[in-house]
Amino acid sequence: MAKTKRQRRKYLRFLDKSKESAECAIDNFNRAKGPFRTEATLMLLGVAWELLAKAILIQMKKPIKKANSEDTISAEVAVSRLLSEKKIEKHHSDIVQQIISLRNASVHDVLPDIPIEVQHHLMYYACKFYREVVTKHFKGHASDLSQHYLSLSFDEMTTYADKVHKTVSKVRKNDSAKKLVWLLERGIAFDGRKYLTQKQFDAKLKGKSRTLPYLELGMHMKESDMVRIIPVEAPKNYTADLTLRKGSPNDSSLPVVVKRTDPEKDYPYLTSELANIIGKSTQFVAKAAADLGLKGNDKFHQTIRTSRSGKIQRYSEAAKSRLQQKLKKDPAYNPYQS
Repeated sequence: MAKTKRQRRKYLRFLDKSKESAECAIDNFNRAKGPFRTEATLMLLGVAWELLAKAILIQMKKPIKKANSEDTISAEVAVSRLLSEKKIEKHHSDIVQQIISLRNASVHDVLPDIPIEVQHHLMYYACKFYREVVTKHFKGHASDLSQHYLSLSFDEMTTYADKVHKTVSKVRKNDSAKKLVWLLERGIAFDGRKYLTQKQFDAKLKGKSRTLPYLELGMHMKESDMVRIIPVEAPKNYTADLTLRKGSPNDSSLPVVVKRTDPEKDYPYLTSELANIIGKSTQFVAKAAADLGLKGNDKFHQTIRTSRSGKIQRYSEAAKSRLQQKLKKDPAYNPYQS
């Protein structure tokens, strides 16, 4: 008698489909032509994050069904629960909730025009954070995700922040701009139960001469890095050194993603030095760096080889800021209990 094939664990079945959806979203976004490309990409990315969130909740033995119902919770609720369970960070949630808000709108309505810079920003960070979360919670299951994707653009582009600023400046005169800002804002402002309605959004802005200071979208832009993806052409055996500088509001040379190459300048802190700054032990810093996803992330951390078998850990200013922000928000934070 043939043996019954053992079924794969439920959370891994969710994870498998999540990964398939994430890579389908990238394939769809990178198509040279295609009607409904933006909407389809948002739908696939939304599914990827919804199933990933549910996979983590199932692994934690947390319910994913609505109370008194056979239906499972929505994508926005699942991601919100990950944030409340401290399985993702606020900057992860902000990006993903904007995508889910746009996805939900695209299913039931016609989306307003979304500037390509906004699409690139959300796509880039949603995929980057997706890899970080899969690596953190399902070690070994990120290895089959491709490391290399390519999307080309020959237009002059700025950044998400630049386009959002311009869109916000039109909210009182342009219905399409107003709708897009509301959709982005309601994603970030989602409280775990219900969305900000368009009526509530209008009330936020009524009688205000300025808009962004009254939106969570403004705070999100202040605290987030921007991304601008550019090709660099160079002769054989030449390398390119790209310099970040602060630009003016009218300057199109906005920040780009740079691979850092000078450990002393870009990662100035040893573990012990970072520990002294935040008033914790070196063991606390090492554990917190792993828990918060700083370790192994080029923005925050580099392992420097000092000899055949010796290595030291160095951290960036961004790592210092992230740890200080975490302790300010949660003074009782204990990485050993995460």
